[in-house]
Amino acid sequence: MSNHESIAKKCVGVTLVLVLTTVFLLDAAVVTITSSNAVSAFPQGPTHGSPFLVARAGVPMAATGNNTVFMAWTNNDTGHWNVFFAKSTDSGKTLKTMMISSPNKGHAVDLKTEIAASGSNAYVTWWTNKTGVLMPLFRASNDGGSTFAKPITLNSTG
Repeated sequence: MSNHESIAKKCVGVTLVLVLTTVFLLDAAVVTITSSNAVSAFPQGPTHGSPFLVARAGVPMAATGNNTVFMAWTNNDTGHWNVFFAKSTDSGKTLKTMMISSPNKGHAVDLKTEIAASGSNAYVTWWTNKTGVLMPLFRASNDGGSTFAKPITLNSTG
């Protein structure tokens, strides 16, 4: 079980302070997940069922839709910074986890992951430098996080 799976299983009904330090960033968020899978961010919580931002970058981010908890984060357990996604349909008791970015090689990194959800749709964005230029990418799932459409480049900074 990964650290992120362990975090998600312990999230239900408690408040966590998540902090991650990497060479790129220092981010923190206070996240509350209730037994009804409602997730809120301090200090402004969302209205139930609306898309919202919980945290930024390598900190696991959570969003809810149709009683499903979605999480996205960057991790280099593989030796390269990639984007991972997990979903739980049973209040965090079990998680289905997958990598949703193409495997990185060399000095390429994926970072600053963000996630939103509405109904059975999950939307994940992140920044990558795979082409040598830092650019934002977007992937959408319209089936509750089971599959994702191909990544879309939102804009190029170079």
